Amino acid sequence: MPAPPASKVFPVWARRTVELALLLLAILLCWADVRWALRPGLFLMLDELSNPAQFLNGTYSQIVHVFPEWFFGDRAIGWAFIRLINDWFGFNYTRQLECLLAIHFANCAMALALYRRLGASVPVSIAGLALFGSLWTTANTATYPGEAPDVLCLFFLLASTLVLLSERRGANIVSAILYFAALRTKEFGIVAPIPFTVLVALQLPRQPLRPTVAALLRRLWLHYTVLLVIGLRYFQLYLSYRTSTPAGNPYRVHPGIAAAAKNLAWFTGQIFGRDYTNSTIPALAVVLVLAAIFAWAVYRRNSGLAFGIAAFVFTLLPVCVIEHRADFYVYAPQVFLILALCLLADGAIALCVRGNQARWIAAVCLVLLCFAGCLDFRRSSYFRDRINWTFWIRGTCRRTAHDVDTKLPPLGPGTRIYVRHNATATPWIFLPPCAYLQMVNRQKGISCFIDKPADQVRAVYDADAGPKFLLDYHDNGTFDVLDASRTTAAANR
Repeated sequence: MPAPPASKVFPVWARRTVELALLLLAILLCWADVRWALRPGLFLMLDELSNPAQFLNGTYSQIVHVFPEWFFGDRAIGWAFIRLINDWFGFNYTRQLECLLAIHFANCAMALALYRRLGASVPVSIAGLALFGSLWTTANTATYPGEAPDVLCLFFLLASTLVLLSERRGANIVSAILYFAALRTKEFGIVAPIPFTVLVALQLPRQPLRPTVAALLRRLWLHYTVLLVIGLRYFQLYLSYRTSTPAGNPYRVHPGIAAAAKNLAWFTGQIFGRDYTNSTIPALAVVLVLAAIFAWAVYRRNSGLAFGIAAFVFTLLPVCVIEHRADFYVYAPQVFLILALCLLADGAIALCVRGNQARWIAAVCLVLLCFAGCLDFRRSSYFRDRINWTFWIRGTCRRTAHDVDTKLPPLGPGTRIYVRHNATATPWIFLPPCAYLQMVNRQKGISCFIDKPADQVRAVYDADAGPKFLLDYHDNGTFDVLDASRTTAAANR
């Protein structure tokens, strides 16, 4: 008996139903990656306190400015967003998180749209979405309001890319405006015109160099104008930053191919739960593989694949030339690496499987394998240990914040908090610059003395003639007030 026509095996409605079901499962995986952070009883920690404390007495007009005023950490839109959610929600971590997650899921939707727009099939694009939404680097960044600039910068970058691809009238201008918003949200956004150039150049028909350059200028002249103006400003600031930054500062720029390659390998490994810290072989392998894929994509004029590799490398490059490493930094770049993986997967399926129906079945099988891998990764000790560590710190900060509110009076300017604690206990909320006490009392002059032996803490406390409190900090985050400058404390009420 002859086989039925291919269209009768999987009619369009059946394929669309399966793809919709896969999309819903991918969204559930994305949600499962972050919903744990909405657990009751959690509190702000670390940068979520110290970042808004920088602008305690400032205004939005002082935060938002067009040109950078310092070389590192000048994120006008990013800082304004952090100040905004702090003004709206105060110390309510859950409300701040909900606002950040709304942007994160918008990023997920735009990533899916970008994968489809650049040629990935529907099933493989869904697999890419599930992968992005199931990584620890995604979960850690999307649930940490202290790194909101990374999430917001990706939002602007993806929006800028999609608008650029639309080719509608005025799209180039809107894309350039979104690009400017990205680079003023987080520094790594400044590199966008380079992968944009790769993307547009490879989408143009083969033609002589002069018409190609003219077409690129028509599409990207405003992007490069922004890059040139802001880049020159950063260069001016770097000259003074280089001479004024001490050698031990982890944010000091150390340009060098070997160091950048090691950092690139480390960040790439972090995406997939691997740590290539001290080995040069993985660094060399990562660089060679990425270079080979990029060269092959350019040769084949595969614009999406070349763009994915270029965007991944260049958005990581600004943090590859500094010593400080954090897995937050790969939240945005990994979207573009996953784009490249999606296109490679589709290419491999097209090479190995004949017939559209068979390729679609193979892609669906790949999605199911990806789902299984995402679920397995979420159940791993690597993932669970990091969640538990986050729960522990946030719970500790909540107990400390409760004791601050109930055991300490309002503190005035110049008050110093001396904290005795075990060597194994970290007084998270009292870490310099004592941000929580500064914000809750609206006083920048409050400071903390920590991480010293108990006898030294007592000696320095006794020698201090100003307003002061001596605290005995416990491992669970609670503390007792051992002594205080009573007359000054009463005057500070």
